[in-house]
Amino acid sequence: MQITIVKNEMSKMHIKVKDSSVAMMNALRRTITSGLETFAIDELDVYENNSAMFNDYVANRLALIPLTYDESFAEKLEITLNLNAEGPCMVYSRDLRSSDETIKIYNENVPIMKLGAGQKLRLEAKVAKGMGRDHAKFQCALASYEYNPEKKNPEFDFFIESFNNVTAEDQLKRALEVLDKNAQILEKSKEIK
Repeated sequence: MQITIVKNEMSKMHIKVKDSSVAMMNALRRTITSGLETFAIDELDVYENNSAMFNDYVANRLALIPLTYDESFAEKLEITLNLNAEGPCMVYSRDLRSSDETIKIYNENVPIMKLGAGQKLRLEAKVAKGMGRDHAKFQCALASYEYNPEKKNPEFDFFIESFNNVTAEDQLKRALEVLDKNAQILEKSKEIK
């Protein structure tokens, strides 16, 4: 597989891939969208909510807010995000306070809800590590490709967009490492037989 970078803008990347197959491009796309680890809000303890939104709806909105990612962060450590807001105001993702600055809100301008006068929202959210194949809240990047088999010297136009602090180029590298590791496991399983 031969990769040429066409455009690299930190969170977005466009590459051309030669000497590959549709199956390999689809495996790469699926690994980027569903096979990379990331952090997301997983559980919610709502202590006070007299707003117009049900707790389940608030939980759904919070789960889809991108968090930062740090590969070296120990899974056993518990990270929580706290929110204490009182209206009238617009509540944004930046209002969530992390118990550890390593893992925190990545996009601080995501609107969560509007609170009217006298309305309060007080909660604690627990963060978990997961992959997009487990739940959409763990999807850390988007990937797509275009292929025209009628062109001479067929090549693939591949696009990656990262949703967190990991650059699109690093998401690509992470995905290639996962594919390589899976290929090695498959190769070893052939040797066992």
